[in-house]
Amino acid sequence: MKRKIFFIILIIIFLSQINVEAAGVYLGSFTPQTNENFSFSIPVQNLEGEIITISTSDDYFRAETNKIAASNLKLVNRDNSIPLSSRELKIEKNSLLYNFSLNFQLNLKAEYKPGLYSNIIFLKDKNKILELEVVFEIRPWMEILNGAVQSAKIENVDNRTMELLSSGQQKILIRSNTNWKLKVMITEASKDNLSIRVAADSESRSFVDYKSDFIKLNEVETVIANGSNTAKLSSGQVEIFYQLRIEDFRKVNAGEKNYQINFKLE
Repeated sequence: MKRKIFFIILIIIFLSQINVEAAGVYLGSFTPQTNENFSFSIPVQNLEGEIITISTSDDYFRAETNKIAASNLKLVNRDNSIPLSSRELKIEKNSLLYNFSLNFQLNLKAEYKPGLYSNIIFLKDKNKILELEVVFEIRPWMEILNGAVQSAKIENVDNRTMELLSSGQQKILIRSNTNWKLKVMITEASKDNLSIRVAADSESRSFVDYKSDFIKLNEVETVIANGSNTAKLSSGQVEIFYQLRIEDFRKVNAGEKNYQINFKLE
């Protein structure tokens, strides 16, 4: 019993000699539509000795419902870059790019979901521990790759139904790191009772919800499809095909029809 008390007293004395300092750094907000790197530095002039120990409190940067591997944060020294984790790394001060700064590179990927991410970096010397909370935000983003305004022709007649249909399948390409809705409207009022229907390629179908029936087009925005983070797809994008229709060719003037259609993500 006396030996146990002795060891407890030794531990208390040892811990009392270690000075713990807490700080934080906000790296900013990012919208990584392509993979990119962000670099930053942390001064370490208040850490003594030739060896610094560095680790993270968690193997992930965590947001409310999402996470990013801590190894996406790398320590850059004179020879290479080292991914960080909760395992401790011992770094010689003279191997740093600058003796009084730790230089880091954060790898950002387009697939990262929106959120406010954080993790703690521990920097230690023999007498001191510096706790540094690193925080950054991934903002939601979405885009139509091949243009939000498209011109479509109607020139084919189906003699069985008297329909006029747009030729071929025209498509919309969408990339996003969050949930989205695809809306459509015609740029000006049309008396031709124009309607639209959509479909998706085989890879996209499990990630896109849409109605395959024709829907009337007008100057009011109408939702025709919705989906989620396109990073789940091997191509990183969804393909949505659309077709236009005039129900009865006898009710419109003869000749080729051109319509300007506006698409919008929300």
